Amino acid sequence: MDVTLLRAANDHRITDTIPFEAASTVISSARKLLRAAGTTAWNERGDIGGNYARRGDEVLRKARMDHTQEGSFIIPLLVPLSEPEHRSYEQPALPNVEVLLSPPEPFERRVTRTFAQSIMAVKEIIVDPEHSPTKSDLHSVVERGVSREFCSALAQILAEPAVGEFETRFGWAESLPAPSTMPDSVVIDSDASQKIEEVAIQLKQSRIDARSTFSGSIVELRHVTDEPFGWVTISTVRRGRMSEIRVRLPFEHYQEAVSWHQAQRAVIVEGQVRIGPGRRLIVDDPVKCRPIDEILLPLL
Repeated sequence: MDVTLLRAANDHRITDTIPFEAASTVISSARKLLRAAGTTAWNERGDIGGNYARRGDEVLRKARMDHTQEGSFIIPLLVPLSEPEHRSYEQPALPNVEVLLSPPEPFERRVTRTFAQSIMAVKEIIVDPEHSPTKSDLHSVVERGVSREFCSALAQILAEPAVGEFETRFGWAESLPAPSTMPDSVVIDSDASQKIEEVAIQLKQSRIDARSTFSGSIVELRHVTDEPFGWVTISTVRRGRMSEIRVRLPFEHYQEAVSWHQAQRAVIVEGQVRIGPGRRLIVDDPVKCRPIDEILLPLL
């Protein structure tokens, strides 16, 4: 199981006990956070508007809550993983073709990863900068799985008088390689509540279109000796279906992708998808292809 520890802390208000109203808010809002992440793991969008994904709700129904831990109010949220998909590949017979393969991540892991990258994006793109978020900032967080519903639930926790800070810690199931560059812990202070709620309002008022981007894990790398480019295949969700999209990269960029694959780093791609031979989905010239945990803020 992937484990997410949700911790509400306050040096003065939370010791061995927590106000019942605050505990109720944390638990109900934690459910909203996971449900929102389950939907944006299936289809990134800034405003879910009640159209939650069935696959995400299935993950929510299977999730478990462990007993709380002493010291502060901690909710251990457990997400069981389905068995990784095992597929047989026909290896190329030509000696000059290099191929690296790995199974796609289970959808349940994609949900937990979306939760992690969403809360990291909220902190690093919305909370930490002194300026108000721009339209580009909103687009960046939506690409990473943030939605209006996610922001509203998080702001609701932080607005509780008994909560001084909210921390999420992530523990990845040992049965599946962990996304090594995802944060172990993200802490957001309660004074960020209003800023996050304002972003939730903006996401409702402004339609943020992330249809030209997709994200997921690298399941195949392929390069022919002496060719100036290589191919990476991304396991993702497209138009409500699990899909694999092959992306062509210049060789130098392809070599970077090999290191991302080794580190289990999910990537985000922007580009025009076309249908190639055998109905394979292909992006020939991506606008970007970078690790999704690599948050780059524009210079002001």
